[in-house]
Amino acid sequence: MDLNHIEAFLIDGDGVLWRGDKPMPGLDRFFEIIATRGIRWALLTNNNTRTVSEYLAKLAGFGIEADSSQIFTSSTVTADYLKHKYGPGAPIHAVGMRGVIDTLREAGFNVTTGEEMPAHSVAAVAAGMDRSLTFDKAKVATRLILGGAEFVATNTDGTFPTPDGLSPGTGMVIGALKGTTGVEPTVIGKPEAAIYEAALAALAVDKETGAMIGDRLETDILGAQRVGIPTIGVLSGVTSSEQMAASTIQPDLVFESIAELASEMERNHVEIEAK
Repeated sequence: MDLNHIEAFLIDGDGVLWRGDKPMPGLDRFFEIIATRGIRWALLTNNNTRTVSEYLAKLAGFGIEADSSQIFTSSTVTADYLKHKYGPGAPIHAVGMRGVIDTLREAGFNVTTGEEMPAHSVAAVAAGMDRSLTFDKAKVATRLILGGAEFVATNTDGTFPTPDGLSPGTGMVIGALKGTTGVEPTVIGKPEAAIYEAALAALAVDKETGAMIGDRLETDILGAQRVGIPTIGVLSGVTSSEQMAASTIQPDLVFESIAELASEMERNHVEIEAK
């Protein structure tokens, strides 16, 4: 991969641009470089606990300007999938936090949630991360799925990185519902193609001239490779150097962090100018 030929970056958030509420070292310099060179970018995250507006605020807090057309979450692509399949206003039962529930409501769905059975039939149960998952919430979702509602998972990440270590991810919720229903969900987020294809279309870039930057091999990197997008792995999130070396999923390039990636972009650019 030639870093000087990249026209757009698709970038994961947790473990790449930030950890918890702290920006990764080198974040400012990385975005300065891509802004100077006119490189387009989009955030692609499986973290469904935040809304698009909350991600924009988070980025703004780090000094990074963006607009909603650059933010793709597993919740937003789930909403797109449901709207395409069932139409606007369809009855959807949500298991999740504000990022899932508010995104579905903003998309125009008739959303139910919580520990009480809906008074009407629902087309699908859309499940994401829920840090307050209860027996009764799981019971409602289980009965709806067994009653014929489509089981849709925003994503199945088992963990996500935090400043004090790895914490359970959306896979905790999806695993619970799979275990109670025996039903395999329709999975929407990374490594499935929808989120990558939506971002490429929004950025108006060909996959060959884009690059996915991610820390998780089985989602960020694998999904991009399936679509045909070049990949850059970083070791600042969930994947260690030992895990990277042992995996059958290998990015085109590997860096310790976006700080090292930024330094390499600067070095390569200077070499080109010197020739």
